[in-house]
Amino acid sequence: MADMGDMRGRVALVMGGGAGTGRATALAFAREGARVAIADINEEGARETLSLVEELGAEGLAVRADMASGADIQATLARVRERFGSLHMVSNNAALGAPNKPLTEITEQEYDRCMGVTLRGVWLCMKYQLPLIEASGGGAIVNIASVSGLRGEALQSAYAAAKGGVITLSKAAAVEYAKRGVRVNTVCPGGINSGGMAFYLDKMPAELRQKTLDAHAMGRLAEPGEIADAVVYLCSARASFITGHDLVVDGGVLVRSNVIDL
Repeated sequence: MADMGDMRGRVALVMGGGAGTGRATALAFAREGARVAIADINEEGARETLSLVEELGAEGLAVRADMASGADIQATLARVRERFGSLHMVSNNAALGAPNKPLTEITEQEYDRCMGVTLRGVWLCMKYQLPLIEASGGGAIVNIASVSGLRGEALQSAYAAAKGGVITLSKAAAVEYAKRGVRVNTVCPGGINSGGMAFYLDKMPAELRQKTLDAHAMGRLAEPGEIADAVVYLCSARASFITGHDLVVDGGVLVRSNVIDL
C-alpha cells in the first residue's frame, strides 16, 4: 500500500472487521501504524483478525458486537476508550442483505432485518462514534455503501434502499460535523471477491455468474484490499478536505455500457 500519511498513535475502529473487506481494512490501518479495534458479531473472526493485526506489529483489540444493537456499540466504544483513550478513524463495514426476490415478495421480516443492520446499524454507530471522535480531537468516518445504493438493484430493493440511506445519512452527518473536526464519507464498491460474494455467486447458474463479472467494465471483482485502500485514504491526512463524498470503487460498473461490449 502507498503511504497514506502518518497514522502512528491514532486509533482506528472497524465495525464488521471479522472477515472480508472489514478484515482487509483492519490490516490496512495496522500497516499504516494505527492501533486497531475490531468489532464483529462473529467473535472468533474478530480474534483471528486481531492476530493478523498483531503479526504486523500493531496494537489491537477484538470485541464482539452486533451492529443492530445500540448497547453493543456503546459497549464497544467503552472498551476502545478504556484501552486506547481515544478514537480517530472508523470504518462501518457490517451489512446484512436480503434474499434475491422481487420487491413484492420480500417479507416484512426480511426487509426489517436488512434495514436494522445495514441502515439503522450505521446510524447507531455514528450516533455513538461521533462524540468520541470529536472529543479525541477529530478524525474521519467511512461508511461502506454500494453502487446498489446509487442506482438501485433489481431483486435487491431492500438492500439498495438501505445502502442509499447510508449514502444520504453520511452526507447529513458530514454537514453536521464539518466544523467540528469529523469528516464523513462513503465508499461505494461493486462486487467484491469475498466470502459473502462467493456465497451469492455459488447459488447462481454459471451464465449468471459470468454476467455478474461482466457487469464490471474491468471484467473482475474487487479484491478486499482494494476497497480497504480507499477507506484508509479517506481517513488519511491526504483526504483532509474531503467530506460528504461517495467514492465509487466499482471496476467500472456504473460506466459500463449494456450495449457496446469492449
